[in-house]
Amino acid sequence: MTKYVSIIGNGESRRGFDISPLKLFSTVIGCNAIYRDFVTEYLICADKPMCQQAVNAVGKGTTIYTRDRWSDQFAMWPNVKKLPDLPYAGDKRQDNSFHWGAGPHAGVVGLTFKPKAIFMLGFDLHPIEKDKVNNMYHGSQGYTYIKKPVDPSYWIYQFHKLMGYSDPDTRWIVVNSDRWEMPKEWSQHGNVFQETYDGMAKFINKQLTKSK
Repeated sequence: MTKYVSIIGNGESRRGFDISPLKLFSTVIGCNAIYRDFVTEYLICADKPMCQQAVNAVGKGTTIYTRDRWSDQFAMWPNVKKLPDLPYAGDKRQDNSFHWGAGPHAGVVGLTFKPKAIFMLGFDLHPIEKDKVNNMYHGSQGYTYIKKPVDPSYWIYQFHKLMGYSDPDTRWIVVNSDRWEMPKEWSQHGNVFQETYDGMAKFINKQLTKSK
């Protein structure tokens, strides 16, 4: 069992927050273009173009997960693996794994470690500024097609399903600003909690002090 897993989204809320210490006490799973700024043990690139960019940039020490339907096209890269199956079955469109983005898939991979806690950073869901795309890499390669904020309803639903499926003893700690409002679908779970970035920084310092 892994004690802690950190899954890192690319919402603007995490800009300026030092995520590097997370690697010292947790298994870190990043999403998409995070590889441009930070090396993670695991990287979720659900879409083929992003996977193609990542395999040419990251080292063999990073395991990249992508969709089953084109994972064979990356067979020459031994560090590219197909995403694990969803831990549940459903009849809705948003229950189809092809309609899961990198963020919720990071949650699926995180659960495979059977952790005591999963920290979620950078999963803002909604724009910080009205009508503006909330992504740290907006406008860069692989993101130019995104012209307006993405409807977060699928993300909310899919994480809600994962939170409900997970072991009740596995805590989900959603880290964001003190002004951020957690979706009611998430807050109904007894193992889901909200923390600020300041609170997370204090927790990180505590973990680093323990390790000395």
